[in-house]
Order: sequence, then structure tokens, then C-alpha cells
Amino acid sequence: MTKSIYDRIRDKDRTIARETTGKEDYFLLSPTRASLIQALKPLIEKHVRGRVLDAGAGSKAYAARLSEFAAEYVSLDVTVERAAPSVVGSLLDLPFVNGCFDTVFCSQVLEHVPEPARALREIARVLLPGGMLILTAPHLAYLHNEPHDYFRFTCHGLRYLCASAGLEVEEIRPAGGLLSFLGHIPSVAGKALLHPVPLVYDGFLLLNGGWSRMVAWLDERIERRKIFALNYIVVARKSG
Repeated sequence: MTKSIYDRIRDKDRTIARETTGKEDYFLLSPTRASLIQALKPLIEKHVRGRVLDAGAGSKAYAARLSEFAAEYVSLDVTVERAAPSVVGSLLDLPFVNGCFDTVFCSQVLEHVPEPARALREIARVLLPGGMLILTAPHLAYLHNEPHDYFRFTCHGLRYLCASAGLEVEEIRPAGGLLSFLGHIPSVAGKALLHPVPLVYDGFLLLNGGWSRMVAWLDERIERRKIFALNYIVVARKSG
């Protein structure tokens, strides 16, 4: 079956993401990424400590940033396809003993888990009492990683899920909004179309990085209520 233009652009976007994983350029590939890392940076610096689990690490895009503040970094993913994790396993049945992590970081994973409430209970189980969870999840997003794309989350839904798992929410903040969501489209299309043309593509990447920063900056200042929040970031503590 011939792939649609959308499918070809999406596949190329994944290729480019793999090529830039581990580099700062990864977070400037589009306004969606720029707005998320902009909001995450101070929270990682403030809350990441001790033994840290990167739950659903994927290509380990955050490995270097988390390791900077961790005594020990452990990555977990359900597959070894994108990058070899420390441990292969599912968020629905984490292969760790109770209370063995000081911090759990879980970014843009919960929408791909068919039982998010169970996943959060598992995260709470492996956290030490007083341990911290930094969680990000989409409120506004296109279909991706199909067919394993199950949910979108409001701030109220995330608060409920965390409380049900025994996690005390300290903060929920939006990351990005409608501007970042719309700004993602030209970023992804431009990269996909120009990727086969090396010098032109390199020039576009520089311009796109500036575009991503600018849109994320404007988004933060123009629509402060974030009714159209792109993502939410949750900081929660395990009670006890």
C-alpha cells in the first residue's frame, strides 16, 4: 500500500528525531519540544535527585539532563528498538522492588499506556516515601505511534489519577499551547521536505531552531490561561 504524504512526513520526522537524540538540537526540532523542555528545565533541576527512573525512556532524550542531577540513572522502556534501556519492561508491571527510587521521570508516555491508572500505581509503588514524580502528558496532540495512542489528559484528570495512586500533587503547570501546536506543522513539514538536501537542510535547521524558540516564547506570554494547553507537567510526591 502506498503511504500517504502524512505518513511519509511522520516517518521522516521520527528519523530526524533519532538523528538528533542526545543533542540540544533535539529539543529545538519544533515548538512543541521547545515549549516542553522550557517548562521542564527548572523542575528537573529542583526535584531530580538520588536514584532516578526514566520510565518509558524511548530514545533516552532526557538521559544526559537527568544524569546531571541523579546519583544513579536507570532507563526503562518496553522495547530496545530506539535505544538500549537499562531495563526492558512495562509501566503496567514495573520490574523493580517496592520503594527503590527517589525520583521517577515519565515524559509523554502515559497516553501510550492502555491502563494509565495502573501505571501510576506502579510508579507510586517503586517510589520511596517522599519520593518525587515528574510526569508530562499531552492535552492537545495529533495521532502518533499508532495504534498505541490511547488518551489525552486534562489537568483535572491527571490530578485525580495521581491522588488515586497515593501521590500528592504539588504542582501542575501547562507547557505550550495552541501556538506551539500549530507551529509544529511547518517545522515537521519543512524538515521532512528538505532532509534529502544536506546544505539546505542544515540551514533550515538553524532557522527552525529560532522559530521553535520564538513560538514557544510567544505562546508562554499570549495565552496565559492555556485553555488549549499542549501538555501538562505534574510534580507529585509519594505520601508517607
